[in-house]
Amino acid sequence: MKSVVLRILVSFILCSLVATLLLSGVAITKSKGVLQAEVRKELLYAGQKYANLFSTEFKTQENVVDMLCTVVSNGFDVESYEGNRTAFLSLENRLNQLIYDTMQDIPETMSLYFTFTPETSGGNDEIWYLRDREGNVVYTKADNTVTDWLVDGNEDSEYYFQAIRKGKNWSSVEYDMYIDRYSVTYSRCCWDKNGRLIGVMGTDIFIDDIFETVKHIQVEEGGYAFLMDGKHNYLIGSADEKTFQNLKEQGVIDLPKSSEKQYSYATIDEDRFLTTYAETSNGWVLTMTKSEKNLLQSVTQMKRLLYTIVILIVVGVLAYAFYFFKKSLAPIVKEYEQKDLIMLHQSRQAKLGEMVGNIAHQWKQPLNVMNITLSNLLDDYHHEKISEENLKEHVDKMRICIKNMSSTVDDFADFLKPARKKEVFDAGEAVKMAIGLMQEGLKLNRIKVTVELEENLLVTGFKNEFCQGIFNVLSNGKDAILEAQPQKRWIQVYGYTQMMWGQKEIVVLEMINTGNPISQDLLSHVFELYVSTKEENGGTGIGLYLTREIIELHMNGSIELYNVEGGVCCRVTIPKEVEHE
Repeated sequence: MKSVVLRILVSFILCSLVATLLLSGVAITKSKGVLQAEVRKELLYAGQKYANLFSTEFKTQENVVDMLCTVVSNGFDVESYEGNRTAFLSLENRLNQLIYDTMQDIPETMSLYFTFTPETSGGNDEIWYLRDREGNVVYTKADNTVTDWLVDGNEDSEYYFQAIRKGKNWSSVEYDMYIDRYSVTYSRCCWDKNGRLIGVMGTDIFIDDIFETVKHIQVEEGGYAFLMDGKHNYLIGSADEKTFQNLKEQGVIDLPKSSEKQYSYATIDEDRFLTTYAETSNGWVLTMTKSEKNLLQSVTQMKRLLYTIVILIVVGVLAYAFYFFKKSLAPIVKEYEQKDLIMLHQSRQAKLGEMVGNIAHQWKQPLNVMNITLSNLLDDYHHEKISEENLKEHVDKMRICIKNMSSTVDDFADFLKPARKKEVFDAGEAVKMAIGLMQEGLKLNRIKVTVELEENLLVTGFKNEFCQGIFNVLSNGKDAILEAQPQKRWIQVYGYTQMMWGQKEIVVLEMINTGNPISQDLLSHVFELYVSTKEENGGTGIGLYLTREIIELHMNGSIELYNVEGGVCCRVTIPKEVEHE
């Protein structure tokens, strides 16, 4: 006993371990999703942080230009100086001083210029201040002798005409040969109060620091950072342009069609890439991409390890369970199977004894007739009254008795014969056979039986087994009547078909006896093993249990017992078999 308990305890511990490991695997799988969401959040934050940093620098210079443009629009009136060069130069000197002072006050400004419209200024007039590498503000004088000054279509004049067309304009990245640096230009056109064009105000923003920042953005192995212009062309990145183009072709960098798109996923060779997009104030896009393979490698390895351990433990548990079953449970199961067989055998023996008593009752009358016939035959012989006709009469009587006795034996033999396979049979005939087997016992105890059966109550199952179940029900009904001793000793049997939902027919058998009602507590347990209403009279509690097994398991039917007015009813329902030609 201790060995069995120990084995059960070990099995419980192993199963608990398996469950714990499985839950751990599920938790790790869920944590993977949490980690992915956290990585996406951090990458979006990092991209937006850098984009905001660049935008701040762009916005500062943009605000300076917008402020100066507002001052020019309020202070210049084209009509006041048009055709008057002296008046124009006076206004130009005032603006020159304003731009110089602004450069001095805002050290972040690297370049400011104002290009006047030649049609109103009367020449090639431009104010242009630069900040050299030492931080000094330097004036650059325009060349008034240039003949192709501000030609539409000329790349050097694009800042001017694009600003006039759009109102304000951000140029693409340019290399300024005068200062040997890369820059981007922001320009805005200025109008006077009458809506006449004064010129274009602009600034050159040096982006060497921005490029250096993007090149050195720290991304884990398998990740990159790139800066694209408004047309999604490569500007700079932590990798070269060839790598950028390869990532675009593979779908890792899925160019955003609107500023609302913040991230995208792409899978290449079982590796998933997360790419985020952040737009700067001038329309550039900072994109950052990261491989999840390296990031989640430790989580993946842990999950694989856990599931491997689970598989090994499950295999071990199954092997141990098989060994445990063979050594411990198999003998117990075998013992219970033997007990079931013994129980079934005892039940059949009990019924056999009852049926042998019925045979004795049914043979008693024919034997008495044969005994009287033989006595009469002997008397006729002594009185020399035997004739051929008289002898034939006595022989015929004895043959009838012998035939009745033989029929009785055949009926009981058929009842006890085990069925080899299921068959379609008439449930009404099986009911009549069960009643016939206990006919003498019913007559002896003056119990009236009425039978009302429809024709063709066809069902599928083992006929003899079904007959035994009905015999058990009727026998219990007979015993209940004998115990109750009612004024009416009556068993009523009804058999009919009934249509159920789905156009499905069932066979219904109702067997009602006039015995005492069964208590409600016992009524819900009468079909359980070893539960009996006749324990004081030697009831075993096996008959109804076996009947339920026959009806429910072997014939896919149902059986119920309930109290009715003046007695107890047993209702059996079985699917009706469709009769085929």
